[in-house]
Amino acid sequence: MSQTKGKVSPLYRRLPHGPNGMRREEVACNQRARLYGGMIESISQRGYKATTVAHVIALAGVSRRAFYEQFPCKEACFLATYDIVVARARKRMIDAWLGERGWANRVHAACKSLLDDIAESPKGPRLVLVDALGIGPKARERMQLASFTFERLITGAFRAAPDGGELPPLAARAVVAGVRHVAFTRMLEQRERELYTLTDEVLDWVESYRSPVIGRLASGLATPPQVPPSPAVFLASDDRRARVLGSVIHLTLDEGYAELTDPQIAQFAGVSTEAFHKQFPSKEECFLAVIDEYVGELLDWVRPRQQSASTWEQSVCQSMAALTEYLVSHQALLKIAFVDLFEVGPGMIGRLNKAVEEFTKLLAADAPEPRRGPALAREAVTGAIWGIVSSYVANDRLQRLPCLVEQLSYIMLAPYLGPKEAVEAIQAARKPLRAV
Repeated sequence: MSQTKGKVSPLYRRLPHGPNGMRREEVACNQRARLYGGMIESISQRGYKATTVAHVIALAGVSRRAFYEQFPCKEACFLATYDIVVARARKRMIDAWLGERGWANRVHAACKSLLDDIAESPKGPRLVLVDALGIGPKARERMQLASFTFERLITGAFRAAPDGGELPPLAARAVVAGVRHVAFTRMLEQRERELYTLTDEVLDWVESYRSPVIGRLASGLATPPQVPPSPAVFLASDDRRARVLGSVIHLTLDEGYAELTDPQIAQFAGVSTEAFHKQFPSKEECFLAVIDEYVGELLDWVRPRQQSASTWEQSVCQSMAALTEYLVSHQALLKIAFVDLFEVGPGMIGRLNKAVEEFTKLLAADAPEPRRGPALAREAVTGAIWGIVSSYVANDRLQRLPCLVEQLSYIMLAPYLGPKEAVEAIQAARKPLRAV
């Protein structure tokens, strides 16, 4: 693709006018494919917000009329492009699986096809993993559906294992979220080519969860405990900063983040816009400050439970109990962090990732060297834990998080200890865990 004096050159040759030997359905299919390519390229160049229909059709080499015959708006074209990128990734994995003999070879080929494609042709995967953030509820729904698609794919693949070692349902979700986090981080930092070398590490990490002994853990189906709501400490003060932070939380929950303006936030907080800007240069920075305070307070809540444990394994279990307790008791902030944040955009999500990595860093401080996937275990576990939490928040199952303490502890412990040892450690920690 080239640009001359601001003019966008098409990626494809235009179809000739008049009779061309193609049926109407074939022409429409050709145009859709061009528009998918145009959408991917335009977003790669300038991001979703700056992309216009004019950019897409110029790159696709189709007319505006042809665009609107296919899609009612830019968002619809984006969502269709998202779907086709996910469908193609799924097909590549299945084709790679079918092209090999032997279960281990098939699993390796399927995983490698996914990671290699992201490394080699990152624009489409970047649209799915990075650019979809900040677009709105429909894109968030697509992301959730894509996760379910790959969870089913992984569950089916491991169900076919000759040794009968399936992946438990929550472990499949952890694997998808962990791999997504590994890929997302590298795409955000333009380190995609590292994915070429990570297939063996990823599969080694996944293997740590595949064991029948997980059946000894609490299933997560018990009646959840009643956790009373608790006010956030960082909002308790009546100073100007706390009022502004409370203002952005209230307005985001009430009206949504996208439509908020700096003057609105200032007015609700009872300060001038100038005074607001002395605290924060923009609503984005104000929103980020809420996330930083939230994560910092969460870590302060978890740290005493972690430090009171007599062993590292017990500290993980007690920390997971503290984590779920804090999350459930601060539901409004949890929605801000795991739902509304996706309206802000990929840059802010990347900064949140850096913050939430502090939780797994805290848990792993006294951990032994991971036995499985040592080069990426902590990074993948970060994505796994927060992926599980976010799925429960997005599906209004937040109250059930305390029922997952043993499952979440297993996600953390298994790569470091091995599955059997992880389950034994969790069973040994049950008495002190219940006393916390």
